Amino acid sequence: MLYWLPRICVLLLAGILIGFGLVPHTAAGVAYTLLIIILGLGLLSLTLHVFPPEHH
Repeated sequence: MLYWLPRICVLLLAGILIGFGLVPHTAAGVAYTLLIIILGLGLLSLTLHVFPPEHH
């Protein structure tokens, strides 16, 4: 579950930003924001793959 927690938080944050209209109203602005979120999740996945969490 700890592996999915950051992804869930980022997706909830993205939903809140889009839901409350805190992103630009143009399609290009929304696409840019979603692209940044997807790239951030990709970097998070890469980091967790290179440096896996320790198992206790």
